[in-house]
Amino acid sequence: MEMKLLRSKVWSVVDIGMLKWCCVLAGMIAGAYLADFTKRYVWFFVVAAVVLAIKPVVSYFGEDKSQQP
Repeated sequence: MEMKLLRSKVWSVVDIGMLKWCCVLAGMIAGAYLADFTKRYVWFFVVAAVVLAIKPVVSYFGEDKSQQP
């Protein structure tokens, strides 16, 4: 039997929430250890966060193109 590296999965709300908290905590730990680097390039991180937030915001507030009966 062959195991696929990437597979589709339907994520539950709890799974997504736990993944988000894990990422937040990992970011806090990395930020604590790399404080000087983070302070030096804070504007880069702010711009990156804004750019990464554009797609979800547009998807959420944009037109709903799905077919609704």
